[in-house]
Amino acid sequence: MKSIHTSVREQFSQHAEYYAQSSAHAKGDTLDVILDFADPKGIEKTLDIATGTGFTAFALAPKVSHVVATDLTPEMVSKASELAQEQAIENITFSVAAAESLPFATASFDLVTVRLAPHHFQDVPKFLSEVHRVLRNDGLFCFVDSVSPESEKMITWQNYVEKLRDDSHVFGYPPSQWDTMISDAGFEIEKTAHTRNAQMSFLWWVRPQNNPPEVVREIREAFERLTPFEAKLHYTVEPDGDDFYFSWPMYAVKAKRK
Repeated sequence: MKSIHTSVREQFSQHAEYYAQSSAHAKGDTLDVILDFADPKGIEKTLDIATGTGFTAFALAPKVSHVVATDLTPEMVSKASELAQEQAIENITFSVAAAESLPFATASFDLVTVRLAPHHFQDVPKFLSEVHRVLRNDGLFCFVDSVSPESEKMITWQNYVEKLRDDSHVFGYPPSQWDTMISDAGFEIEKTAHTRNAQMSFLWWVRPQNNPPEVVREIREAFERLTPFEAKLHYTVEPDGDDFYFSWPMYAVKAKRK
């Protein structure tokens, strides 16, 4: 059986160009929230975990002293490095690393960020322990990711759909579980926010060029099983002919290392 890390590398090694052009990753409310929560003063040594093609790291770079951007997938790191060179961003370095095993000294960062990635992480408590380790005392951890609604039914539904589309998906926790895990890891939560990613076309998101027709059909049927109330409240579903648009709920946390 493949490990989660292997599934993640296989999935994202094929799609570096896709993520480099994804508006949901390049901009949007989740990026604005991270920047607002971090509120950098220009002196922070910063670590951006699971950087993908670098969008969060690039947004932080002009506002901090230095950014180290890591990702598990070498192809993502290579693409991010290429984009940083194109944009002449000089205060950034890159490293291939798993979120659960960071190759950095204890207390070596003032700020750690992660955006739109932890639902792919193999071991979230270990990841949070590593964040706590590499942060200095009173350092900031700023997080945003997709979350499930606070309902066992919707937790099961959302993770089922996400896993069908992408076998590198591990688990989307509800906000209450994130609060507990972050607090248990030794952080004091200072601020939280509920937000969303951009409305996405189902036919774009489901990747019919990569997923078999029967999988695409199964995912569509899962959406059709939602009640109109669930579809609208949790996922902002808007029909559009043979397609529909929707968004995932997102949760952001600003926490200080104790």
